[in-house]
Amino acid sequence: MPTVIWLHGYSSSLGYSWVYHYDLHPVLALAQAGYAVLAFDQSGFGSRQVEAAAFYNKYPRWSQMGHMVDDTRAAIDAVSKDVMVDPSRIYLFGYSMGANLALHTAVLDSRVKGVVSLNGFTPMRTDTENKGTGGIARYFREHDLLPRMGAFAGKESRLPYDYDELIAAIAPRPVYILSPQFDRDATPADVRLAVDQAKKIYRLYSAADNVMLDEPWDYNRLPQVTEDRVIQWMLTKMK
Repeated sequence: MPTVIWLHGYSSSLGYSWVYHYDLHPVLALAQAGYAVLAFDQSGFGSRQVEAAAFYNKYPRWSQMGHMVDDTRAAIDAVSKDVMVDPSRIYLFGYSMGANLALHTAVLDSRVKGVVSLNGFTPMRTDTENKGTGGIARYFREHDLLPRMGAFAGKESRLPYDYDELIAAIAPRPVYILSPQFDRDATPADVRLAVDQAKKIYRLYSAADNVMLDEPWDYNRLPQVTEDRVIQWMLTKMK
């Protein structure tokens, strides 16, 4: 079976459970579409909340984001050994924090054959304080995922990489980017520019159609109608 690893968002108490009770959980929607699905709590969330408190005491030279990427790669190891799983068809489906995590993991692990990134990012080099989106402080102050990024506060243009390069590094594998027009944490024009830049690399592979930017007239959420649209795209690109 084609297999999807569900990567949840910032949901400290619920972890991989779904916060929108009136919409179908993505795990169930994906299973109904014919995918095997693996879901788990990220470090510091859900059943693993206690891991966050002492994380940097135990691992002063690591980051929580790095730990999450490592956990996701371990999840790929696990599903690859299951007799019901086709290891050549393993995909990542992430929302919010999980969408960000999916992009980073796909760059570092070629076993990921496609990515769905929902409400996951705004380019970092242009995410300055005057944008009103919270800036890169979300990574080192608000959520403590990448504490060393604090060195670039006010110097965002000097960051060593950004999302256009992340997406380009995944080429030619399929990537679906959801960026609502009213996402308070993102600047839609900057997201669009990042995707356009990444498409230049996809064109070198004659695979520009493998990048999908969906910009609904909506805010940061995942209603059933959007979920259905995403999965329909997956069924054409991530069979």
